Amino acid sequence: MGKLKLSKTTVERLQPVEGVQAIYWDKDITGFGVRVSPGGSRSFFYQGRLNGRAKKITIGKLGRITAETARKEAKRIASMLELGQDPTRKKEGKAAGSTFGDLLEAYVELLEQQGKVSAKAVSNAISKDIETAFPKLWKKPANTITLDDCMDIVGSLKDDGKPRQADKVRSYIRTAFSEAINARGDVNMPASMRKLGITSNPARDMRKVKGSSNAKDRALSLAEFRAYWKHVQGLPEPKRSLALLHVLTGGQRQQQLARVTLADIDRDAPSLTIWDRKGRRAKPRRHVVPLLPEALEAIDKITGGGEYVFSCDGGLSPVHMAYFNDQTKGICAAMQEAGELEGEPFTAGAIRATIETRLIAKPYSVSSDVLAHLLSHGMGGIQQRHYQHHDFFDEKLDALQKLHGMLTQPRGKVTAIRGRKRA
Repeated sequence: MGKLKLSKTTVERLQPVEGVQAIYWDKDITGFGVRVSPGGSRSFFYQGRLNGRAKKITIGKLGRITAETARKEAKRIASMLELGQDPTRKKEGKAAGSTFGDLLEAYVELLEQQGKVSAKAVSNAISKDIETAFPKLWKKPANTITLDDCMDIVGSLKDDGKPRQADKVRSYIRTAFSEAINARGDVNMPASMRKLGITSNPARDMRKVKGSSNAKDRALSLAEFRAYWKHVQGLPEPKRSLALLHVLTGGQRQQQLARVTLADIDRDAPSLTIWDRKGRRAKPRRHVVPLLPEALEAIDKITGGGEYVFSCDGGLSPVHMAYFNDQTKGICAAMQEAGELEGEPFTAGAIRATIETRLIAKPYSVSSDVLAHLLSHGMGGIQQRHYQHHDFFDEKLDALQKLHGMLTQPRGKVTAIRGRKRA
């Protein structure tokens, strides 16, 4: 792509690229550019030379500064470099006084550098729940932040009846300090993180917020699950095929499903590939999910001229998590009205928990090892990385066949489907 004028409208229209930071250059100001992370955040920077040596300077993120402000700052930086002056010297001289806000913004930058799609959500939460809610703490030197300061932030969210969000923010603060400590000896970390000079973690001893994961503890009974499946069958397209595909792929994480493209579908050995980026892994792990014939039919019904599989506009854009959640909420309400709900209302995340709970129980008795591979959790250990090379494809296929039989055959009878083609 050629150079663009990085105005507010142009920058907002730039699309993220899966797995990498995309860089766009301004056509008028040489050296002025913007980085677009896989998660969608946009950071302005200037790249030039000071006394013959390359120098790259971060200006700020769109939202915290405007595109017009970034352009003015780029011109100022360019002028200083031309005069042989270092625009960052004063800032670096105050490294010991880096603020709590500097630390949290550096943590977001680290997530973006690692290609984490969660970076945008983390940035939004930090901005809303810390910067806006606690402006004095945001400006406080990072190395003077105490456990009590952290408790004020997290406790406020918990007291407002938001235990899940409170625990997320607790995790962000704790991890930000931990990464800053590690960055002191890691040249691979962003410069913004290495220069913070953090030596202790005041949030280290903060306990997990009770009630933060209650929604995920809900698993539908077999009767409820079959009722859910019945309601899915009655949905209009593309809702029906999207919900059906979510179940028949084993209840994979919604954010990961949203990133699946047609290029990730293998029709010869029917399967879809998910590039699992969760956790602290620097590179995504390849996660292959077998596809039943019914799943392939659903894919054919919802795909079109675009690239995305889990889409409600023919593949032009991926569905948002809110789409899945609203759809599940509607089915849950219909089940409650029909007297089919045996327990508390449930969320989309409960479908994943239900699939694992029902498959591990008799008469299906799918092993926890197979379920771990099917649902892609707990796969980062030494044994998995270095010693276990079996891909569990046929075992995962068998589990999905049992899942389909559970929903369509009252007695749980499973009809065998041949495995994948082998070379």
